[in-house]
Amino acid sequence: MTGIAHSCLFLSDESKKSFLLAETTSEEFSQSKYVHESVQAVISRRKAVVTQQASKQKSSSSAAAVASVVDIHSKNLLVTAPLILNKQLVGIVSFEFKHTAKSQLPNYLARVESSIAWLSCIDELPSASGSKDAESALKVIAMALSQTQSSEASMAVASELAGRLQCERVSIGLVENNDVRLHTMSNSTQHVTQRNLVKCIEAAMLEAIDQKETLLFPPRPDSYYSTQEHDVLIRQHMGEYICTVPLVVNDVVMGAVMFERQGLVGEFNDETKELCEQLASLFAPILHYRRLNDRSIIEKLKESSSGLFSNIFGLGYLGTKLITSIIAGVLVTTYFMPWDYRISANAILEGEIERVITAPEAGYLKEAPVRPGDIVEAGSTLATLDDRDLQLEKLKWSSKLKQISKEYREALATHEQSQIGILRSQIGQAEAQLQILEHKLSRIVIASPISAVIVSGDFTHALGAPVERGQVLYKVSPLENYRIVLQVDESDVPEIKLGQKGELTLSAAAEETFEMEVVKITPVSTAENGINYFQVEASLAATPDFLRPGMQGIAKINIGERQLFWVLTHKAVDWVRLKLWSWW
Repeated sequence: MTGIAHSCLFLSDESKKSFLLAETTSEEFSQSKYVHESVQAVISRRKAVVTQQASKQKSSSSAAAVASVVDIHSKNLLVTAPLILNKQLVGIVSFEFKHTAKSQLPNYLARVESSIAWLSCIDELPSASGSKDAESALKVIAMALSQTQSSEASMAVASELAGRLQCERVSIGLVENNDVRLHTMSNSTQHVTQRNLVKCIEAAMLEAIDQKETLLFPPRPDSYYSTQEHDVLIRQHMGEYICTVPLVVNDVVMGAVMFERQGLVGEFNDETKELCEQLASLFAPILHYRRLNDRSIIEKLKESSSGLFSNIFGLGYLGTKLITSIIAGVLVTTYFMPWDYRISANAILEGEIERVITAPEAGYLKEAPVRPGDIVEAGSTLATLDDRDLQLEKLKWSSKLKQISKEYREALATHEQSQIGILRSQIGQAEAQLQILEHKLSRIVIASPISAVIVSGDFTHALGAPVERGQVLYKVSPLENYRIVLQVDESDVPEIKLGQKGELTLSAAAEETFEMEVVKITPVSTAENGINYFQVEASLAATPDFLRPGMQGIAKINIGERQLFWVLTHKAVDWVRLKLWSWW
């Protein structure tokens, strides 16, 4: 057997009152308190015991007393079974099986019981031919175990049985869909073409399977079992002696094996019949498990599904029924329960309009008292530029204007007409320059055109920094009107329509919700973090005083009632559809 971590064997002493350790793979394992407790349970019950350890414990053992031990893992199974020969308990064997994800307790127990059953069969063989029969039994088991496929194992067993029991032909049939199908015929690889012979053999096997009894032909005078199909097989195919044995595994008939003899070998007596039955009981479980292993994945899944349905609708298995009922109830509830479907999206609060304040002239910052978040009134000073250069320029042109005016008056006194025209033009130029400088000086104070909040622009730590004409210094937004910009996933955009209502919760006021209404859907997507978003604009029904542009939160748009099952699964279904479309 595979998957065994440790094992040990206890045999009874001469007094038959105690059991002593005869063989073990690990001294620590054989001294485990779990092993000894299982052995005591088997002695008292005379039945196999299967335990699963609750924890992993280690301790040392003393020579005086047996201590709790060994390295038995928390999920390993300990299978302890009795060895009963001639109705006497002669020994106890214990196996520790390694736990795997596919491990099932009944499988381990069945493997142990089927593996030690041949000892009882060999012990019950007639003493006169005990060694020969034991050799046959071991040879048959070895032939069955040496093959990996059920067909190869059946052929090897059939050929071995035919040779050792001096049979003309040994046939093995298996039950399929409530009927018998010939699986193997010894010494023949072309039995499929012998349709009449195959049908007769299958009918004779079915006769033994239906009666669940070993049938001999010619029958005994005191036999009351039906052997009509055996008679047909003998008459049509010139046979002489037949022994048909049903193959039973776990109290279920899985097939039959037919032994046929001719000539001087003689008929099947009681001893030969018993030997055939014992050999059949030995290799039947091996063929059964080989056959189960050879099935296709579809058949295995079908059996697992049928086992699950039997657990659900059959007797017992209350835990499975309870879990299934809960799952079914949840599915039915989610399928028929209406649910208010809402689309969630990240949202940011912006002013409905936004004014940009730029530098009117190139210069240097002299004052900048405001920063983002400050509320300013219309006409309030936002920043002031340094006017020293403009004042010097103004002083220069004022002096020049006085000089030109003096020269102009002298030219008028001397009646120099050409000089008068030139000086009059220069006086006009100086006056224009002074007007420009006056205008520039009037704009060095940058004021807010409206009552608003400063959205961006902080120069409190940049006094004296140069600025260029037209450079953006501040952005201001009025406090009366706001708009909400939502980033909606592209998969949810088809559900959104103008005029739909919703709610907004801001990070700065998580305990409050604000009503909103969708007013615009921007048909342009933006990519962020590998996801495409569409911008959806919404308006607030009310604007509390604490709202400020730039606040962020989560918005939910009310779409309408949908099935709860659809709400939970529609994104996954759409993803699967898209993948299938891309593959096909």
